[in-house]
Amino acid sequence: MDLKKLTPGEMVVSAAGILLLIFSFFHWYGVDLGPLSVNRSGWQSPGAFWSIIAILIGIVMAAQVIATKLFAVDLGAKVGNIGWGTIHLFLGAVAFLFLIIKVINQTTASKFGLYAGLVCGAGLAVGGYLIAKERNELPAFLNKGAAGPSPSGPPASGPPPA
Repeated sequence: MDLKKLTPGEMVVSAAGILLLIFSFFHWYGVDLGPLSVNRSGWQSPGAFWSIIAILIGIVMAAQVIATKLFAVDLGAKVGNIGWGTIHLFLGAVAFLFLIIKVINQTTASKFGLYAGLVCGAGLAVGGYLIAKERNELPAFLNKGAAGPSPSGPPASGPPPA
């Protein structure tokens, strides 16, 4: 198992997915009333659907990277016509969006785990973007900076005409 095989995007996705799983068991919401306290994890309500799906997406993303890169499992370069970079980009964005919805759904009584989970969700989105970029699978609307020379040709070199 050689961690040097991982690209920066794969490192980010692996770390974010593992940390999201760990932080999912922390307190995301809670109320402390003296000797009585009620706390909820990322697997519990309010809005459990959003966080559970995001956590599962993080687990799948990290598992795919770890299985293919560290344990040499061959899952192919594509799933149908869609490359793994595009899949990671989409799943990372969805996981982050779902965690944002979770935060918006209930902002009162939030605890550390909620914000740690949100940061991990952002890590999944950024890691997905990096993987897609590393594999040249970015959608056209995200790949504007990598476009070649303009249709009018390369810029002229030398001094401007007099």
